[in-house]
Amino acid sequence: MNRPLLVLSLALFASMLGNGVVMPFLPLYAQQFAASGTAVGMLFGAHSAARTFLLPIIGRTSDRHGRKAFLLGGMLLYAVAAIAYLLANSLFTLVIVMAVQGIATAMIQPTSLAYVGDLTPKGKEGTYAGYANTAFLGGVAGGPVLGGVIKDLFNMQMSFIVLGVLSLLSFVLLLAFLPDLQRKQTTTKAGALPWRAIIASRPILGVTFFRIEYSLSNVIVWIFVPLLAAHLLSLNTTQVGLLISLNVLVSTILQAPCGRLADRMSKTLLIGVGGSVSALALAAFPLASHFWHLLVLNLLIGVGFGFAYPAHMALAMEHAPDSNMGTVMSMLLTVHSFAMTVVPPLFGLLVDRYTLSSAFYIAGVLSLIALVICCVLIRTTSRKSAGEVIQEGEPAVTD
Repeated sequence: MNRPLLVLSLALFASMLGNGVVMPFLPLYAQQFAASGTAVGMLFGAHSAARTFLLPIIGRTSDRHGRKAFLLGGMLLYAVAAIAYLLANSLFTLVIVMAVQGIATAMIQPTSLAYVGDLTPKGKEGTYAGYANTAFLGGVAGGPVLGGVIKDLFNMQMSFIVLGVLSLLSFVLLLAFLPDLQRKQTTTKAGALPWRAIIASRPILGVTFFRIEYSLSNVIVWIFVPLLAAHLLSLNTTQVGLLISLNVLVSTILQAPCGRLADRMSKTLLIGVGGSVSALALAAFPLASHFWHLLVLNLLIGVGFGFAYPAHMALAMEHAPDSNMGTVMSMLLTVHSFAMTVVPPLFGLLVDRYTLSSAFYIAGVLSLIALVICCVLIRTTSRKSAGEVIQEGEPAVTD
């Protein structure tokens, strides 16, 4: 691993760890302001809306003006959010701070992934994606665990302090040791392609459909598996917490080795096999009658995405045209963020109208459909990038 990738991975891990220390426990913290269920929904809605709206804008802008400034600005905004949480004295203030944190996330996620794509030598896309994914998912998985310990030993204010400290450490690390790689390369790269050209690239459109499957699984595991575990199987809180975090932990462990594997064999095969395992395991949850059944199914989801996730990121890096890496990464993240916003209420209505089991069955079927579309789009291309699609049909323009 070269130094810029190591520095970026460490900063990404620290920032996601700090984020995870706070986010899962904000609903509990909001109760001191007499927050209703609707108010808690507004908290996370503000975060998601700010992130979803800004992701494509920031990714596109970073292609033109460089990545590092956005990374540094996002880390500083995380630190500002931590201070604002400590000073918050109303529910309205919490909503505003959550929106600020959503802006910070939109500044960090697409630009960090795009920076990894800029660093990646040809043929090593899976390896580099695996390292970056390990840092990102490791922070996501470890944050809630650390946050629970801090909250139990101290209080929520200490969690906010940890968020601020980790964000500032990440800022200093990036400022001191991360070169402004994109700015150096800008003069040698072509202009930005229009959105329609990027969407016209079948591999990029294909991995976007995989992202839909991944988002569906996230929603079901984080929202509806706890309901299934608690209400139908009467599991305790520790067991539910283990179930929620298990597939993320397993997937995190597999990112680096499966990223290297993606550089040596068919990425389409890895996505197809891994995505199928995850989708079928998701649909099988209602058939579980014991804690160990749910544990195995969650393990299978983690293993499936452990194989497929670095392969889909590698394909996105491989087929992203020059000077458009940030645009491609922001497109994947926007699809993910949008799905995480609209799918929970839609599936909530489905559960209210029918049964809890129906959410798992339908999510499994939709996941398989998205996976089939993904694999068909990837396999029917002759490895054309979005830039090559444009060259065949019309001159490249900057929008």
